[in-house]
Formats: sequence, structure tokens, C-alpha cells
Amino acid sequence: MGHNICMNEVPWDTVGTPVLVLDGDWHVRRVNRAAADLLRGGSGTAGWASIGGAASFEGQSLEQLVPAEVVGRLQAGLAASDRGSAGGGEASRVMLAGVQAGARRVPVDIIALRAGEWVVLTLIDVTGRAAAEEEMNRLRARLAESERDRAKLSTLQEHLAEGAEPPVIIGASGALQRVREQVARVAPSDTTVLIQGETGSGKELVARSIHAESGRARRALVAVNCAALPESLIESELFGHERGAFTGADRRRLGKFELADGGTLFLDEVAEMPLQSQAKLLRVLQEGVLERVGGSETVRVDVRVVAATHRDLARRVERNLFREDLFYRLNVFRIDVPPLRERREDLRPLVEYLHERVARRMARPILPISERSMRRIMAYRWPGNIRELANAVERATLLADGPELEVELPESPVPEMGGGAGATGAEWPGARSSPVTQTRDILLDLSLEQLQRLQIMHALESCGYRVFGGEGAASKLDINPSTLLSRMDKFGIPRPRVMRGAGR
Repeated sequence: MGHNICMNEVPWDTVGTPVLVLDGDWHVRRVNRAAADLLRGGSGTAGWASIGGAASFEGQSLEQLVPAEVVGRLQAGLAASDRGSAGGGEASRVMLAGVQAGARRVPVDIIALRAGEWVVLTLIDVTGRAAAEEEMNRLRARLAESERDRAKLSTLQEHLAEGAEPPVIIGASGALQRVREQVARVAPSDTTVLIQGETGSGKELVARSIHAESGRARRALVAVNCAALPESLIESELFGHERGAFTGADRRRLGKFELADGGTLFLDEVAEMPLQSQAKLLRVLQEGVLERVGGSETVRVDVRVVAATHRDLARRVERNLFREDLFYRLNVFRIDVPPLRERREDLRPLVEYLHERVARRMARPILPISERSMRRIMAYRWPGNIRELANAVERATLLADGPELEVELPESPVPEMGGGAGATGAEWPGARSSPVTQTRDILLDLSLEQLQRLQIMHALESCGYRVFGGEGAASKLDINPSTLLSRMDKFGIPRPRVMRGAGR
């Protein structure tokens, strides 16, 4: 549009788009019929202006026809556009989108164009577009809620599949009975629980027992292993993320806290959580709210947290590896799970339970446990605790082909032969036999080479290191004396200085 508009030559009323022409003082000089109808609000409906007749708009200040806030935005926008286009010979232009038209609330886009001494306003009715956007936003909300429901359904299905068998704590030892009493006491509340114990000692089983005995048992228990997640993903896993939050985030994803809403969140190996994530976890525990990664929306959740670790959290606090305030927030009610070596009286019922469960799953026969295997099981230290025991029993069940179940274990350290029972024998609780008999039974259950070496040493000691003759070690072992001497050399057993009974 040129700098001089011949208003008499423009057929304004034939233009279907609402147009207003203003002078330099922002007074109306021309209003076409479409603009008049829009300003009045159509047939009998109040619009921005309440005066009648298209001609009556002329001469009015724009502030008399539209809200002052709109006028201010138009003037500021054109002034900024003037500064940006100075010297360019281009008309200044600004656009306001979605402005609401008075009582009728008609949404319009306003395009303002400065051409010389005139300002031309074009009003575009976007009622249809606004309705479409509103419907689109409503559908987006429904879709997000649907995705949330699907994610929760998937989590609940996993929970039901894992919880098909109710959690069972096997054993009758005093240490385990204390754990049961603590679970029964804390489960009905929503108190945060910290479970401490060695790897494989059954911390997750205790957590599941707490959930199963709580008022949240009908909702999901969601488990997260903090040690298994890379530092860059742990916040997304716990708190969720918005679309576009990082490379590869092509859609919104709900975190474990939202999936556990109304239920229980089990944070395994919580000591491995990065310090930055610890701060966000503390906020959720204190306020019950979170923000997804890449988002600003506050999400409220109702989650009971049960945490577990095999580390000494107090020590990690001293080394500035764990937040002190989070430690106190988690350590409201603490349960210490005893290692398997401290409750050996539970070993037999545990082995029988694990074997029966695995045998039924594999459709294998349920066999009695051989006493030889039980002696080895009782003597072993079980550094991997129940997880290691379960693996050993499963392997034995799979390979079983005899009348009894034989459980093979890793080689145990060889006890000292002189002066009292070794550490392995001393840890066998409830043994009624003498230390010598107890140690001998343990030694006879070792690997083949250890078995041969220790049988030779026992035979030599029992006959005063006599190799030859009817009372010698070779006779007791039912082997040739030269064979015995050869094996002694092989296993590094010193020969007696005097070979009694050998004629030399």
C-alpha cells in the first residue's frame, strides 16, 4: 500500500475482511461493513463497541472501540517495527493473535500495517480455529491421560505377574523372627522404611512383604534398581520426562513415581543414586510433588517409599557421598536383614522350599536332600546369601538324576589341621558331634583333590605318621604304600623322617 491512500477510491464495503483505517492520531477514518458488524457483535450481540451505524465509528478514537490494552500493544508493536525497518523503505507491520472481542468473546487476529500517515487494521475472525485448537488441546489431554493409564496398567500387570505368589519369608531363626515382627509393625502405616543387608540377603522380599501387608496392597509396587541405571537416565526413570527433553525423547514418559501413585516405590541400592537426583528425591518425599525432566508442570503423587542398600549410609554421609537430610528422611524405620551365615538353622527349610518351587516350575521330581549335601551347605559361608543358594538349588534340581538331590558348591577354604576346629566347622550351629568328628565330616565333602589330600593327612595323623604295615596309613586308605608316597609328594605333604614298617 502506498504512502497516500485515496480513501474515496477504495470500495471498502465490497471487501469481505473487516478493515479499519486510522489516522496518525489513531482516530477511525474508515470502517467497512464487515468490521462494523464485528465491532457491534453481529445481530443484537454486544461486541467491543455499543454505538450503532457504520458511519458512527468514524472520528472515534480507537480506544473508544477496543480495549486500551489492545491499543497499547498495537502502538508498541508498530513503534518497535518502525525502529527495526528505519531506512528500509518498508511499511511497518505487527500482528496480535487470539485477541478476545468483548462480551461476545470472539477471538480475532489483528494485523496492523503503518503506511505513511495511515494505520490500517485488518481483523480476522478465528472463531473456528480457536474452537479447533480447544478441541485439539482437549484431545491431547485425553491422550496424555490415556498414555498414563496404559503405563499404569502395564506396571500393574507386571506387579500382578510378579506377585502371583505372595511373598514368603522362610525360616524360624530368632534373627528372622525379629524381621517378621518389624514388618508387621511398620506395614500398616505409610512410614518410609530403610532396609539394610548384604547383597542377596532378601531385602526385596522384605519390601514386598511390607507392601503386601499394607493398605496399598491393591495398588502396584514398582521396583527400581538405582545401581543398574546410568546417571544420565536415573532422573528420567524416576520422575519421567516431557517430549523433547533430550535427544531421543520423542514422547512424554511417566516416571516410576507416577506409575506407583497410590502404591509403593521400592528403591533398591539407593546409596548409588547421584547427589543431584538425591535432592529431587528429597523434595518428593517432603512435599509429595515432582517435575518431569524438561517440564515445568508440578505433578502431585501419593507414594510410599521403601529403600534398600547393602552399604553403610551413615558412612557415606560422612564421606559426602550421600545427603544427610535424605538419610534422615529415609531412615525413619530401619530393618536389618541378617545374612544367611547368621541363621544357618534356616538353611534346611530354605533348601527344601527352593527345591520344591523350582521342581514344580521345571516339572521335575521333588527329591530329598542328601545329608552329604546338607553338611556342605551348612559348612559353606554363603557370600552371595539367598540368591547364591537359590542358584545352587536350581542348578542341582535341573541336573538331578538320582534318588537324592546333590547340591554342588564352590570349593571351600581348607581348615587348619592342627589345634582345634577351623573357622568353617566352628560356624556350623547346632552341631552335636565333637569338633574332631565335625571337622572330619566337613573335610570329606570337599573337592576331589582336597578330599584326597585331607584324607591322607587324617590317615597319617590317626596312625602316628606310619606309612607301611597293617596299622599304617596306606593300609587304612587301602592303597599301595608307594602310591601313598607318590600322592604325598603330589599334594606337598612331607614324608615322615622314619619310614616305620618299611624295613628302612
